[in-house]
Amino acid sequence: MRAGWVFITISLWLMAGAQGLAQTVTAHRLNDFGLITVPSAEGETLTLRLAGIELPRNGTPGHGLAMQFIDTELEARPVTLLSGPEERLDRFGNLIGDLDLGGHTLAALLVREGYAMAYSWPDTREAAARLLPLEAEARQAGRGLWGAGVFEIRTPEPNTLALYLETVQIVEGRVISIGDTQDRLYLNFGFDYRTDFTVSIEQGDTARFEEAGLDLRALEGRIVRVRGWVQAINGPSISVDHPERIEVLTP
Repeated sequence: MRAGWVFITISLWLMAGAQGLAQTVTAHRLNDFGLITVPSAEGETLTLRLAGIELPRNGTPGHGLAMQFIDTELEARPVTLLSGPEERLDRFGNLIGDLDLGGHTLAALLVREGYAMAYSWPDTREAAARLLPLEAEARQAGRGLWGAGVFEIRTPEPNTLALYLETVQIVEGRVISIGDTQDRLYLNFGFDYRTDFTVSIEQGDTARFEEAGLDLRALEGRIVRVRGWVQAINGPSISVDHPERIEVLTP
């Protein structure tokens, strides 16, 4: 496998008004972020971010294996770009979508084989929700990075989570209490919010949870699974702003 750029050929559906045009183009993967870059018919560069997943970040365990998996799946294989009925861009200008490899997508393969976690942003909520069953399948089978111990469902024990600050993690535990302030709602996973793990939601975002039928204040005493970026705010903390980041495991 060559170092640096990895070149592939894909069949790209370019949208021209209401009509789609299939065109074979040369593209490459960016090693640092797992982005896939393709030229448009107008000669511009399009950079694709796979929707609904979190890949191991550059410099973290499992990154090289995940990138190698992408290389193997895409090398010399024609695929189709899936970007939805309207092109969507993230805040960095990357096109949000997926690649159809003929019956399955690249994001689904990465999750099913254990080289990516299902992970949502406000603009990829539906995509991530569809991938959760595939993540459970990979985890139960011990595939890929689940079997290697890179991906793991963490407990809310604060000293353990302190080892994973500034990384994306999945944490499962019982909500001990609910805290409210003027700005935020807190799910407390311990008796001391100053040191124990908490999940925080801005009050302005709670409407999204209500629309999805998730009553945050009714989670006290229930076991939940939350995924997100672990930060040190008092104790370890994850901030969420949409319901797909929280799975309720007990009634």
